[in-house]
Amino acid sequence: MGTRGRWALVFICIALSFGSFADEAAQVNFALRLADDTASVSILLAAGLIGGILSGPLAPVILQRIGPRQTIPAVFLLQAILIAAASLANQFWSYIVVSMALGSTGSLLWAAIMVAIPSYANDERYIDRVNRITQSVRNMGYVGGPALGGVLYGMVDRSRGLLLLALLVLVAAPVTSLCFKALGSFSQKSDQASTQTEQKGRLDLLGLFRTAGVIRAVAPLLMTVVLTSTLNVLLIFRVRTELQFSAEIYGLVISALSVGLIVGPVLFAGLFARRGDAAGASIAASLIGAGILWLALSDAAWTIMCATFLIGSANGIQNALTASFMMKAIDPQRRVNLMPAYLFCIQTSVFLGFLSAGMISTAHVSMALMIVGVATAIIGACGIALNVNNRPSMVTKGA
Repeated sequence: MGTRGRWALVFICIALSFGSFADEAAQVNFALRLADDTASVSILLAAGLIGGILSGPLAPVILQRIGPRQTIPAVFLLQAILIAAASLANQFWSYIVVSMALGSTGSLLWAAIMVAIPSYANDERYIDRVNRITQSVRNMGYVGGPALGGVLYGMVDRSRGLLLLALLVLVAAPVTSLCFKALGSFSQKSDQASTQTEQKGRLDLLGLFRTAGVIRAVAPLLMTVVLTSTLNVLLIFRVRTELQFSAEIYGLVISALSVGLIVGPVLFAGLFARRGDAAGASIAASLIGAGILWLALSDAAWTIMCATFLIGSANGIQNALTASFMMKAIDPQRRVNLMPAYLFCIQTSVFLGFLSAGMISTAHVSMALMIVGVATAIIGACGIALNVNNRPSMVTKGA
C-alpha cells in the first residue's frame, strides 16, 4: 500500500476516535443529567448494553445491503442525529432511547470495521498491525470519552455540550467516506462483489461455532468476558469500601487500567502472537486472572495500580488477538454473517457479567475477586492447551 493508502488509514483512525469518544461522552453526559436517581442511571447503562445485543440480528442484513464502507459513515451520521435530538428533547425517555440506539449503532460500527479491515489487507501481518491500532483507538474512546463528557457537562451549557458532541460525530462521517474511497483502489473488487452476492445477511451463530478452530479460540474469551465484567462493578467496592481509599486513588487505579487497555494491543500483542493468535489470547486470559488475584490480595495503592495495569494490558491483548484470529480464520464470503455473530456473543457475555455482579454481596468482594481471578487463570490455561496448534493457517480461509 502506498502513501495515499497509509494516510487514508490514518484519517480513518482519527475519525473512528471521534466517533468512539463522542459515543462514550454522550453516555456519560446522559448519566450526569440523571445522577440524582441511581435507578435511572442503571436503566441508562442497561439500555446501552441491550441495544448492543439487539443490533446482532440487524447487522448482517445492513452490512450485506450497503456494505461496510458505506455503513461506517452512515452510523456516524445517525449517531450525530440521535445525540442532537437528545439535546433538544432533554427528557428521561429520550436519553434511554438514544442510549439504546447508540449501543446498537456502536455495535454495528465495530462489526463493519471487523468486516472491512481484512478486505484491505494484503497479508496477515498487515491485518495484525491495522487491527491492533484499531483496537487501541477503540479503547482510547472508552478512556477519553467519559472525561470529555464530564468536561463538556461542566464547562458549557448542557444542551450545547451534546450539540458539540453531535458535531464531532458528524465530522467523522464525511472523513471516513472520503478515506474509504481513497482505499477503494487498493481492494480487490471481484472478491467484494462475490462476497456481496453470496451472503444472505443473517446472524449465523451456528455457522460461527461450526467454523474450524473458532469455538476453541472464542470460548476462553467469552468465559473471560463474563468473569471480568464483574470486575468493573466490584473494583469500586474493593478500593472505596473495603480499603477506604480516597476518590483520587480510585481515579488513579482506573487510569492504570485504562492505560493498559490502550498500550496493550499496540506494544505487547506481538509478543503473545508468537504462539499463535488463539494461544496468545489464552495466555493473556491467564494474566488477567493473575492480575485479578493480585488485586484481591493487595492492600497498597501502588500494587493495586500495577495489578489493574496488568489486567488492562492483558485484556486489550486478548481482544486484539482474538479479533485477528477471527479476521484470518473466517472465509471472506461469510464475514458479513459471522463477524456480527462474534460481536453478539461478546455483548451478551458482557451483559451476563454485569447481571452476575449484581448478585454478589458487598461483604464478600475480596472473596469474589479471588474466585474470579482463579477461575479466569484456569480458563486461560485450558485455552492455551486447546489452542497450541490452532493457527489461522490451519483454518479454512476461503477465496
